[in-house]
Amino acid sequence: MTEEEIVIATAKHNSRSKAFIDAGLPQDKAWKLADKLFDRDADPQDDRRLCFECRLFDTKNGTCPNIVDKKGKPQPALKFVLQRCDWIQLKGKK
Repeated sequence: MTEEEIVIATAKHNSRSKAFIDAGLPQDKAWKLADKLFDRDADPQDDRRLCFECRLFDTKNGTCPNIVDKKGKPQPALKFVLQRCDWIQLKGKK
């Protein structure tokens, strides 16, 4: 990595960690998760995402409109678990 890439990666890591902590994840877990996302981003084959990264994720209720029970009621999403999702709509993307 170039020096510029290291600066950008560090800033991204710190920003992600802060967002995870602000969302209720303990600091040590937030840093570990940010590390996992760094590795994910470096691997072009890794298409896993977090519900936390998705526009559809309801931060107030912790639910996704695509994860429902038999009656159609939204169920808790896996907020900080890397997974593959057919419905992902990344925040900031159109």
